[in-house]
Amino acid sequence: MKISRRNFLKSSAAAATIAAINAKSGDVLAKISPKEAGIIKEELKNYKKVFSADAMCPAECGLEFWSKGGNLWKIYGNKDVPMNDGTCCAKAASIPQLVYSPYRIKHPMIRTGERGSGQFKKVSWDEAIDFIAKKLTKIKKEYGAESVMMNTGDVTDRDQYWRLFFAWGTPNCVEHGAICDTPRRHGPKLILGGKRIQPDIMRPLLIRDKKGNLTKNYDYKTKLIIYNGWNPFVSTRIYYENRGTVEAKLKNGCKVVVIDPSYSNTATAADQWLAPRAGTDGDLFGAMLRYIIENDNPNNPDRRYIDWNMKKYVKGWDKFFDEFKSWFNKKDPINNLSYFSLEWASDRTGLTIDQIRNLAHDFGITKPATLVWGMQSPGHHYNGYCASIIGTVLNVITGNFDAPGGAIDTEIVKASKGGSAKGAQFKKRKIKKVINGKEVEGEVEHLHKDAYGDQYPSAWDDVVADIPDRIFKGVNITYGPFKGHKYPFKGYILRTGNSLITASNPEAWKKAFTAKDSNGEYKLELSVVIDSIFLESALYADVILPEASFVERMSLSDIYPSHPVLYLRDEVIKPLYESKKPTEIMNMLAKRLVELGDKDLKGEDFWLKYNSEEDFVNEMLAVSPGKLNVGTPLPYPKYPEGYKILGTPESLEKGEVEIDHKKKVIKGKPLTVEWLRKNKGVAVWPMSYYRYKKVGSDEPNKAFPKTDSKLIEFVWDYEDSGKRKGRYSKYNKRIEESKVIPAGLKEIGLEKFPKTFYWFETIWNPYTNLKYKRFENEYPFQVINGRVHHAMTGTQMATFLSEIKVEGTWQPLNDEIKDITVDVLPGAKYKAKEQVFEKNSYSVGTIWMNEDDAKELNLKTGDLVEIENPLGFSTRGKIFASGGIRPKVIKIAFGTGGRFVKEIGPLYKVKGTTPLANLMTDPNGRSPIMGFPTFADMIARIKKV
Repeated sequence: MKISRRNFLKSSAAAATIAAINAKSGDVLAKISPKEAGIIKEELKNYKKVFSADAMCPAECGLEFWSKGGNLWKIYGNKDVPMNDGTCCAKAASIPQLVYSPYRIKHPMIRTGERGSGQFKKVSWDEAIDFIAKKLTKIKKEYGAESVMMNTGDVTDRDQYWRLFFAWGTPNCVEHGAICDTPRRHGPKLILGGKRIQPDIMRPLLIRDKKGNLTKNYDYKTKLIIYNGWNPFVSTRIYYENRGTVEAKLKNGCKVVVIDPSYSNTATAADQWLAPRAGTDGDLFGAMLRYIIENDNPNNPDRRYIDWNMKKYVKGWDKFFDEFKSWFNKKDPINNLSYFSLEWASDRTGLTIDQIRNLAHDFGITKPATLVWGMQSPGHHYNGYCASIIGTVLNVITGNFDAPGGAIDTEIVKASKGGSAKGAQFKKRKIKKVINGKEVEGEVEHLHKDAYGDQYPSAWDDVVADIPDRIFKGVNITYGPFKGHKYPFKGYILRTGNSLITASNPEAWKKAFTAKDSNGEYKLELSVVIDSIFLESALYADVILPEASFVERMSLSDIYPSHPVLYLRDEVIKPLYESKKPTEIMNMLAKRLVELGDKDLKGEDFWLKYNSEEDFVNEMLAVSPGKLNVGTPLPYPKYPEGYKILGTPESLEKGEVEIDHKKKVIKGKPLTVEWLRKNKGVAVWPMSYYRYKKVGSDEPNKAFPKTDSKLIEFVWDYEDSGKRKGRYSKYNKRIEESKVIPAGLKEIGLEKFPKTFYWFETIWNPYTNLKYKRFENEYPFQVINGRVHHAMTGTQMATFLSEIKVEGTWQPLNDEIKDITVDVLPGAKYKAKEQVFEKNSYSVGTIWMNEDDAKELNLKTGDLVEIENPLGFSTRGKIFASGGIRPKVIKIAFGTGGRFVKEIGPLYKVKGTTPLANLMTDPNGRSPIMGFPTFADMIARIKKV
């Protein structure tokens, strides 16, 4: 094939490539003649470049999109976003397969058959909105607005929906966090007011040097990272850990330890892999804490584990220590050994005494270090709270919290966003209810099904796993002014989630969504799905609305960096088909509800206020970054320490600010969509460490962290200056006033929430809980879960990602598949075509088991098996046998099998030979503090099919 240099340069792909290279290297175009450069310049005029944020997975990396003729053309990483530092993975490369999927929801639909039948008719937007609005109006009139839940599924771009439904009158607006990993977050929330502890390895860091100048720092200080049940090399929100972990090893000699029953991708790069029994994370952490406490010696450099200076910044250490130590004299009924001793932990975890002792010693003596625990474990265990509390304490007492190279609570340092836009203020609206013949006044929020209900009042991230029960039993308000009020659960609006598959056992959800009353009407009167892709939950919807995909709408990233970073998710292309943006959907539904007579909604709060997405996002940005000017080095040394920072990094640096000393606010020029677009879509504010200390002092600043005392709290219900404080205090006050013990606490034998350290066992574990010992022989396998590189159940029509294997849970073990996929043609044209995936060429969900266990059962890789739990639930799949998993443990990835909606693409064709992980979940198994589904607490037996 003959091609001239001129024609080569005129080709769009070449021009784009050269331009991209030139951005990284200043001398490439110097070797091109002026005439040739002109050709390139002319070609580039046809491109539109937009800086935006990914949403193919929760990492939400910063990306640079190129479009042409209204189509996606090229996708690069955004070098100005420190989360991914210009990198771009296979998930981002697969974005066109999601956006242009032939299975997208293209128009509104209303159900014509029974729920689950998949029978829908195409309707106009006006018809669909009218249907929803009339149903909502009926429900509100008959049962109250509180009878409806708005579940935004993914936390990304949720605010418009929350605003609408809070204003409409329901306090029950939730998001993905309710089924993500709330037990994992519990310790940081109690102790730090945070959520998510990660290692200080996000690079670059924008930080001041010794002269006070802002620099991009790539140096690493971390000496030890312990990843417990955490696998950032496969799928994680914390994308920078992929490269940061490796770079810290290479550049700083950091040691990495991975604790996981399976030999994860992260474990392959670790210095040590420990494979304990599933569900024993808290046991290991407890033994580490006991060993460190009992063997600490400030006078011996080789035993100087505890930084006793931490007591200046901690409230309640002595009470915590006394309660923890009180367990040392108790004997565990399962092994008759002393709690948290090395021997006790060895018996329960299956690790050796030396392994546990050495791990505790290494963590105690190595500075800086970080202990990180994961979503799956302990986050998905019934007693994961205990592990997360102990893990947080370990990071604090060893002096690693907020230290350079140590442990950063990324929740409390990330930039604020949302503010009044998300509508939380509407929950304060006064309302009246008649209870037992008496009119009572309260606020909308006092009807929240969890905070004031009888099950899990401390579920600050809400409960979704109990929705099937709520549909049958309703909600009893037990606490607050509306005590005695009961309401049914009548409406469920799901946006960009897949509750039916991901929010506990699918069979419980199917049963609840199809249950009918004595009149033959569905108990759940309204089920709505809003999404760009058709997932299993949509089969059970009455109305389906097509939402614009994440490259067709505008919002903000939701990420967990080491210091404040915020970037725009901008519209790259116009919405395809008949899809609409969240702001449009919010305004349309609000307007129709008002037309039907709703008195709580007002035009000035919706369609008259927000003429565009940009109006809405600008309001979200008004509170950014919303962080305190604290730490060393001080982010902005020219301004008062401890004041809240608002405004663009540029204006703050230049001194273009107003300082309100009364409110302690430093206000620069407001951050806006326009400013972000002019700055490659991203705002980055400076890093600091030791944010709990005064600058140049060892004294606490009493401004950070986000606790009642503004100290690190090891007690959670205490008296201070005549006031009741601590994270648990308000829940205990409600219990005391109501004299009703929440159902969750009853399960673990408590009457109130503990004031300090507590311990209870997980469920469905014969090795740690005597109650389940009888199942040990008949159901010898522990079932654990994991993730692959998909966004749970939502991106599996992106077939590119099935050409990549993941550990033992996502392997090319398919039967031959024929299905429609997206073909990418020259010129960024996308066409649906039928494709054949030959046998064993396409990765599907598998059951990972130890090769010795497989031999014992006469099984080999590729064999079809059925796994069954003691509750009678079962699922089928092909096994993958290897030495990379602990014996008597099997692992299944979430959402990779048993997919029973054809719009998921090729995986629908193998639904009978791929395992549906959540079918193994106990539908009544919910963790007692926050009602989280116990995904990882189950045992099973295996038989060949």
